[in-house]
Amino acid sequence: MTGHAFFQKGKIGITLLLLLFSAQNTFAQSSVRANLDGAYFQGADSNYYLEVYYSIADAVFAEIQTKNNKAEAGIVFNLVITRDDSVWATKVWKVEKTIADSTLAQSQNSVVDALRYVANRPGKYNVKLYTRAMDISGYPDSAQVEIEIPDPVATEIELSDIVFSSKIGRATKKSNPVFTKSGYEVVPNPASLFGESSPIIYFYFEAYDLSRKLLGDKYKVYCRIENSNGYEIEGTGKAFRTKKKMGETAVEMGTKIISKLPSGTYSFIYGIADIDEKILAKRKKAIYIYNPSIPLAEKTGLTMADVGDRSFVDLYRQGNTELDVEFDKMIYLVDKPEKQIYKNLTATKAKADYLKEIWIKTAAKQSMVGSVYRFIYLKRITEANFKFKSVFKDGWKSDRGRVYTLFGPPYEVERFPNSTQTIPYEIWTYSSIHGQGGVTFIFSDKTGFKKYEQIHSTLIGELQEPDWQRLIIKGVSSDYTTNPFQN
Repeated sequence: MTGHAFFQKGKIGITLLLLLFSAQNTFAQSSVRANLDGAYFQGADSNYYLEVYYSIADAVFAEIQTKNNKAEAGIVFNLVITRDDSVWATKVWKVEKTIADSTLAQSQNSVVDALRYVANRPGKYNVKLYTRAMDISGYPDSAQVEIEIPDPVATEIELSDIVFSSKIGRATKKSNPVFTKSGYEVVPNPASLFGESSPIIYFYFEAYDLSRKLLGDKYKVYCRIENSNGYEIEGTGKAFRTKKKMGETAVEMGTKIISKLPSGTYSFIYGIADIDEKILAKRKKAIYIYNPSIPLAEKTGLTMADVGDRSFVDLYRQGNTELDVEFDKMIYLVDKPEKQIYKNLTATKAKADYLKEIWIKTAAKQSMVGSVYRFIYLKRITEANFKFKSVFKDGWKSDRGRVYTLFGPPYEVERFPNSTQTIPYEIWTYSSIHGQGGVTFIFSDKTGFKKYEQIHSTLIGELQEPDWQRLIIKGVSSDYTTNPFQN
């Protein structure tokens, strides 16, 4: 395999404690969170290697430049990889840009990079990337992803992780070496977001030890996109493609056209099958589609006409009252200074311009188009109103509504009704928020009137109460003697 010259041996940095201390005291306020993803592959020397991908939008650099009032904008990155609860590798670096173009704040481009590490054994590698804006004080942003190298099974074909890419082509002398694998340049899309501006999904994965299952000299590559109910999506291309076996390792690349898919979260299924289309090995990964021009399969009470198109045309058709209502719905996105600025505006156009600016800046932090994020956010407001409305307040203003509006529907909800031992409570699980992975939110109904309040979350920056289980127990004493959760 190619590209091994850019491996970095995983090792514990002797300055780790200093780095972590520095991160807690000097990292910037939440405005520079990077998109983060990762993958593992087998190396030619029977070792494995990890690849860590990150991206951050040009508009974020423009925002930093505005805040620090300098011609330059810089971001410091601190990568920490742990394995078996021990630090395995660390790296600190910075990326700087000179802001010469006044349109950079609306740029749809991003800084995209990759790091590669040798791993000599299977296991779970937790990758965490801290980011801070230079010359701005505050706390760190962070993103997190887990890369798991499975224990090999002597009788099974092994599949690498899949890399979703913005483009794949033959590597040339001008290709970035960190994106080069097996003679191809694979530029990752760490956000795994495709749609209106990226209608083609490029993908890359590898398969190993093909002879463990394949008897002939031909096999089929298996790739399909499924909806949340597990049904294959039609119109994205054939699920099977025949190939000739050239050795024990296969490099698989291809495309899927998703220009006609409605917005939503899908599963990308990939693997290897025999010539009779019997699946021999498969894996899956979530992928996110946003196509605002495609009607949604389910009615939500909110259409594209309600939230505007890519050019924000409808925003400028609203009057002062409508703009004020929209700004009120942005309460989870703005801080006190921004609220005061809007309060001082009187002209309708000035208000619309300011709302557009906020949408664009907020979306840029997630490498999204401003109107894309606006559509998603306002759609969630409508859904939260329907799902969580109570006699106390509008659904989107409740604790569950806030979480739903900011992060979308959870991957799983566990509901626990009133019992002799506990008050009603819910556990929401998200497979990934800002790359942190495995995030939970706990809500409890303290009053018994379906007024669920958040009491704990594992998401950085949210209310955290490790002892949350005690808060839902009825009549518990201070010594925990009646705690039903204790073993």
